[in-house]
Amino acid sequence: MELLGGIQRVEHAIQTPAGDPAWRPAVTQAVAQLKAAFAAHVRETEGPSGLYAGVLGDAPRLAQGLYGLVGDHETVWEALDELEGHLDEIDGYDGKAGSFGYRHEVVCQDAARLIREVWQHRQRGADLLYEAYDTDIGGET
Repeated sequence: MELLGGIQRVEHAIQTPAGDPAWRPAVTQAVAQLKAAFAAHVRETEGPSGLYAGVLGDAPRLAQGLYGLVGDHETVWEALDELEGHLDEIDGYDGKAGSFGYRHEVVCQDAARLIREVWQHRQRGADLLYEAYDTDIGGET
């Protein structure tokens, strides 16, 4: 699965009504799928034979941008971990009035942050690839 599909699954899952018993399992499954897609993305981009190494070899002027993309990976992992932690708290829901509603709201906020982080990372990556391969900086023959 690719990142776009993972993002869409999380967006769809958090839109399920909070009172629906399928909400928690749907969100958990969607987050797990996004996490797997993101792990595959990191494997394909980082490392000595990854996409970023190829870009660095072809366009070393973009090294700083590549380091930023690697930093984005850490930010996305942190957002994934935080969201998973809040989903785990729902498992321990104690039934107190308002407790689930609060936890549901926190999970939705976490999911929105995660989605935003992944979208921004994808855009920065696309911009960098465009600059590396589709921008004419002159002087090359």
